[in-house]
Amino acid sequence: MTPGSIISAGRGEERPSAGPRNPGRPTLHAAAALPDRILDAAQDLFLTQGFEATSLNQIAAGAGVTKRTLYVKVGDKSEIFAAAVRRMLDRRREKLDDANTANSLTERLVSFGESLLTVVLDPDVLRLYRILVAEAPRFPALATLMEEQTAHGVHRRLVELLRDEARRGRFPPIDPGMAAQFLLSMIIWSPQRSVLFGLQPWDPARRSRWVSAAVRLFLEGCQPLDDHIG
Repeated sequence: MTPGSIISAGRGEERPSAGPRNPGRPTLHAAAALPDRILDAAQDLFLTQGFEATSLNQIAAGAGVTKRTLYVKVGDKSEIFAAAVRRMLDRRREKLDDANTANSLTERLVSFGESLLTVVLDPDVLRLYRILVAEAPRFPALATLMEEQTAHGVHRRLVELLRDEARRGRFPPIDPGMAAQFLLSMIIWSPQRSVLFGLQPWDPARRSRWVSAAVRLFLEGCQPLDDHIG
């Protein structure tokens, strides 16, 4: 993706933000920390203002660097946004739990589903989702990014879980990719829609009941008529 591929970079060079400066070159540690500092500032601005309303000048000022430094360390505005989104979602995906492999298939799926709802109902993730929905018609690359990060990343984890269970003989030999997509839709759609529109809160007890019911219905639909999957 080339600079300015989604949105223009802005005007001119941004002066460093006011405040004390350390003369000379930054230490190796400070230089290594710059990308995260830039992404921290960018994430706050994007989630608060949206993609279009956030400028490179604002990101540079928030990070205490020049606009040139943004290009050198991360990239243009679209690349900064993509990097901030990937980092944010990657950190939350680390919380996904498929439980101990010694547990039953049902227990693993319920544990995965409950941790998944914790991620997708996170306030920052919901704000990000609203931004991407609002901006996607004008900037299709943002929609592609969301699909890549939220659908494919989580989908891949669930496919791996189902394949592992199939190898153990606890899940039928059906297409794990399609099965995972069905289960993700069953778990995510209604809670996320409800919270996005402010219809009803989803406390942990309600999430647990919902996931347990979705997993039970999913497994009943997957199992052969004369077998039981537990």
